[in-house]
Amino acid sequence: MDNELTDHLQDAAPADEIRELRRQLDELRDEHQKLEIRVAEYQDLLNRNPATGLPIRRLFDAELGHALSSVRSRGRRRVLATGLLRLDGDYARIKNTRDRNRVLLYKTADRIREIVGDNIYQSDRLDEFLLIFRDMPNTDGVELRADQIVEAVSRFHEPPADDVRFGCYLGISIYPYHGTTREELLGNADIALIESERNGVPLVVYDDEMGVRYREREYIETELKLAIQSGFDGLDLHYQPLVDGNGRIRGAEALIRWDHGELGRISPSRFIPVAEEIGAVRFIGQWSLYRACRQLKQWHTAGYEDLYVSVNLSPSQFKQVDLVERIGGVIESVGLPERCLTLELTETTVMEEPEEAIAKMKDLQSMGVRLALDDFGTGYSSLSYLRRFEFDTLKIDRSFVTNVDMNRNDQEIVRAMVAMAKAFGMQTLAEGVERREELDFLMENGCDLVQGFLYSPAVVQHESVALVESGFARAR
Repeated sequence: MDNELTDHLQDAAPADEIRELRRQLDELRDEHQKLEIRVAEYQDLLNRNPATGLPIRRLFDAELGHALSSVRSRGRRRVLATGLLRLDGDYARIKNTRDRNRVLLYKTADRIREIVGDNIYQSDRLDEFLLIFRDMPNTDGVELRADQIVEAVSRFHEPPADDVRFGCYLGISIYPYHGTTREELLGNADIALIESERNGVPLVVYDDEMGVRYREREYIETELKLAIQSGFDGLDLHYQPLVDGNGRIRGAEALIRWDHGELGRISPSRFIPVAEEIGAVRFIGQWSLYRACRQLKQWHTAGYEDLYVSVNLSPSQFKQVDLVERIGGVIESVGLPERCLTLELTETTVMEEPEEAIAKMKDLQSMGVRLALDDFGTGYSSLSYLRRFEFDTLKIDRSFVTNVDMNRNDQEIVRAMVAMAKAFGMQTLAEGVERREELDFLMENGCDLVQGFLYSPAVVQHESVALVESGFARAR
């Protein structure tokens, strides 16, 4: 085209005009080339994260698709894997103080790039990276490469940040074992990352059992939210009697249960941790507290005024700044005397922030609420803190009670717990009592109350009423 234009100009114009037109044409060519370079530079800038210089998520999606097509065409002789890497909480704590300019973030990305080359991309989160493991010989090779990445990320940084280090969580999924499409591989890598973060393990490779657990948990989360929104549909309280040495029922522990239309009875050990994670346990706890207090009020109205009810308080509930006001509001609305309510706290709950816990406990006890230390012996509280906490009741965990009549070590532990409780002016309650021999040992050694299948499991409301009306629980 350019040659035709030149020939035409030679025929139609003087030589000076031809030279000028050629000069202008050369300038246009130069401008066009410069424009193409600028467009390429702008596209590169748009496709890279400015904080790390890494290609963005959209390019990762395209490149993973190309890599999958390539490995499919060559059969299964080589392994392809993808990974999701997220920096841990140590980085989250320093990012706004020590890494305001994202220098450490950039250097961390550079460390990973040294291992995987250009197969690292920026996720939608700034502290998260996407990885492609190409042409790996086998799954062991993938894990070895992933271990190298975890080790590189966790090294101390160079001066002046040589006092700084942070780790990461890395989830891996491998083609074709964990998926054959980009969506499957990335989704399962995300599940592995969640498992890594939840369990505090730096590296997790996806497996099918993990996927089943994750999807079941997601289903439980969805259904639990719906149940709460539907007025706690399917949730109920069961009551397990608390019995003294003469078999007389002194109170009852309120225990939450969930009957699901499709899954049947869902154990609290399955849905309470989910409720804790999504913040729903506070609603469940408040509902449980109100229901238990209302049931106790009915028993008192029926003439059983010496009974008390014991309710578990979750760590999330205990952290609420208005906890004391909430509990006081429930007691007042139901019309209960405060000494009839016992709240059960675990060692872990109170030891997280001991000084705050002590202050809050004193406020509750000043209202007349009694406090029980649950699962004693399974946590890490010291005797000095136990004395300061001033619990009213010490619950001996079932792990020390089961077959205590046949285990000398557990016998000594139980005797020591009972003696310590008495020294601190606390009542003792042993849980998980299932055999007469266990009961006899506990009573002979000064335990005040017991609960367990020997007398009764936790039963529904109308069955608990029948137990209370009998006044006594008979050992089976």
